Amino acid sequence: MNSFVRSREAMWRRGPVARSLHRSFRDMLFAMLFVCTPQIVVAQVHTDATDAVVVLDQGASELEAIRSSLQSAVPNEDYDALRTRAQAVVVAATASADALAPKLEAAQATLATLGEPAEGEAPDVREQRSDLTRDRDTLDSDVKRARLLATTARETVETVNRTVTDIFNRDTLERVASPFTATYWKAVDENLPFDLARLSDFFAAAGARLAGAMSAGGAAVFGATAALALLVVLPLRISLRKAGERYARDRAPHTRARRSGLALWFLVVGALGSAIGLSILVQGLEWADALTPQASSLAWSLALASVFGAVAVSMGEALLLVDRPSWRLMPIDDRTAGRLRPIPVATAIVAVIGTGLIELNRIVGASPPANVTANLFTAILNAALLVYVLVSVQSLRGDRDQDRDQCEATPRQPLATVALLAGWVTVVVSILAIARGNVNLALLIGRETVWAVVVVSGAYLVATAADDLITTALSRDSRVGRSVARAFGLGGDTVEQVGLVLSVILRVAIWLLAASAVLAPVGGGTAPAYTQLAGITSIGIGDVVIRPGAVLRAVAVVLIGLGAVRLIDRWMNGTFLPATNLDAGARNSASTIVRYVGIVVVVFGTVSTLGIGLERFALLASALSVGIGFGLQAITQNFISGLILLAERPVKIGDTIRVGLDEGDVKRINVRSTEIQIGDRSTLIIPNSELITKSVRNMTLANPLGRVQIAFSVPMEEDADEIIAILLGLAPLQTDDQAAMIPFCSFLRR
Repeated sequence: MNSFVRSREAMWRRGPVARSLHRSFRDMLFAMLFVCTPQIVVAQVHTDATDAVVVLDQGASELEAIRSSLQSAVPNEDYDALRTRAQAVVVAATASADALAPKLEAAQATLATLGEPAEGEAPDVREQRSDLTRDRDTLDSDVKRARLLATTARETVETVNRTVTDIFNRDTLERVASPFTATYWKAVDENLPFDLARLSDFFAAAGARLAGAMSAGGAAVFGATAALALLVVLPLRISLRKAGERYARDRAPHTRARRSGLALWFLVVGALGSAIGLSILVQGLEWADALTPQASSLAWSLALASVFGAVAVSMGEALLLVDRPSWRLMPIDDRTAGRLRPIPVATAIVAVIGTGLIELNRIVGASPPANVTANLFTAILNAALLVYVLVSVQSLRGDRDQDRDQCEATPRQPLATVALLAGWVTVVVSILAIARGNVNLALLIGRETVWAVVVVSGAYLVATAADDLITTALSRDSRVGRSVARAFGLGGDTVEQVGLVLSVILRVAIWLLAASAVLAPVGGGTAPAYTQLAGITSIGIGDVVIRPGAVLRAVAVVLIGLGAVRLIDRWMNGTFLPATNLDAGARNSASTIVRYVGIVVVVFGTVSTLGIGLERFALLASALSVGIGFGLQAITQNFISGLILLAERPVKIGDTIRVGLDEGDVKRINVRSTEIQIGDRSTLIIPNSELITKSVRNMTLANPLGRVQIAFSVPMEEDADEIIAILLGLAPLQTDDQAAMIPFCSFLRR
């Protein structure tokens, strides 16, 4: 800037000729910029418009192909691909519109700069205005076209979703003759010869292909891959399990992280070992050309089901850890672990058998009665598995209650009770569905229940391991914690608090993924039932329309929100706040504020879910302001006073205070009132406004040590030394306190 000023001063000292040249150069430079800038904008607009036209043309062609496919017969498994393609068109069209919108605004701004056509203007300016107008119109057309294409593509996605939902509902709610009637078994018997013939043809073709491949040299290939698969599944997997156990026992630090790490190691080794081994085995049959296309499909389906079973078995071993109570993550004893041990194995067997039956019927093209029978058998297996689990758990709870002392209370965990009740309801609904002829519905319920149990168990294992690993790594005594503290200049307490926060964030993410995975097997057909229910009827109250779907969503928001608030409050009081340096009063203030903020958020979320705008509450509040000002004045005053007490903390939990003639210890500070325990063990409830507007004597605000005055009198003829001994015996004093009692004792002796 200084050099620029100096050059300007030197130029002005050169005289009028230099000044004239400067003005001419300046005008020429401005003219060049004025003329070239529209050309640059026009060139950029041409380039972007060309790219946008190509993208929009491709998107329109793709969308037309998708809509044509929807009008024809499409297999059920192809709808996901159509949905993905339509969503890609939505993304491309939206991106094109977003990219062209700034260019359109720039062209309009440039046209506004040029202004309206004037008489006598330069031809090049007129030409630039014409080009910019044409390009502006082209851009405007392309933006509108892109937005229309995005809207159409979104409608196509909704059409695909509705189609998938209709197919899902039709297949799931399909009703056949009840298996308890003769009509059902008569249809099975009529189609049995044809189904047996199809099975015979399938196994004959598969056996001939296998025999031919083995005789043609495929035996060596299959033998080698089978040996490798066996090596991975048995010796290698067992060796890795033992190596991990030895490392955790002998070399790992003695923290909670080593038991979580061992459980994760068992799960990973068991699942990956089985998956790799089974994949090698089936791939070996493929390399040996020993499988027909139908047999290959069945083999891969069975391998996938076996991998799921292996995950369930490995997860059961990692969670139960029979005969290792000190390493077990779940809070159960050895007897419970031993009783639950067969459940993962039974789950794996049911998964493999059910998948094999259903896939075999699909591959051979079995008759509808045969398909229903396979679904029926699989649904019965799932229901029997669930009954076995429920009976085992209830038996364990009964044995535990009998082992306890009869005089001792037997608390039950509400969550476990609710889970058991939900399990029995699921069994009853499955049986009723089978009896009514809704076999596919019973199969869906059974499969979804088994899948949900496996997913929840896995989420519990991973969340517990994540909590142990993060809190251990970020503890003040760990190497990682000390490194983080030195790198960022933090204290040990702060590092531990960061670890706790990261742990809870990761656990929440894990449980959210688990919640989404529970619905994953059902696919697009899991469109919420309340979406369809919402169209049945609605209730209008003034301008507010309440629909059943919105009510169901609101109920879900209330239940989930209040549960989340309760979990957050429990985590803060039990885990996070004890790790801080806050006193009991500050902890109570923090937890109370977080709890009430959470409740307010849940209330507003519920109201928004119902479709009631928050502006209606503003109108309602203004209408009721007079009533609130007079009728609820005391409650509002106490509420505001409670917030002041929690924030300013003139009185905190544990303080000894005197309010009027009452004196006691503060036990709890609520938003409306404060609880004080006085000397006779009774509780005094004081409105918070009394602690804000009136004089309060806090005897432990600055110093936790206080003085209690006890007035008493004794007859003059009593022995003073005996009285002093009695007093010292009733209240043993420290050395300093005894020194303080010397003047008092001397006074008594006088």
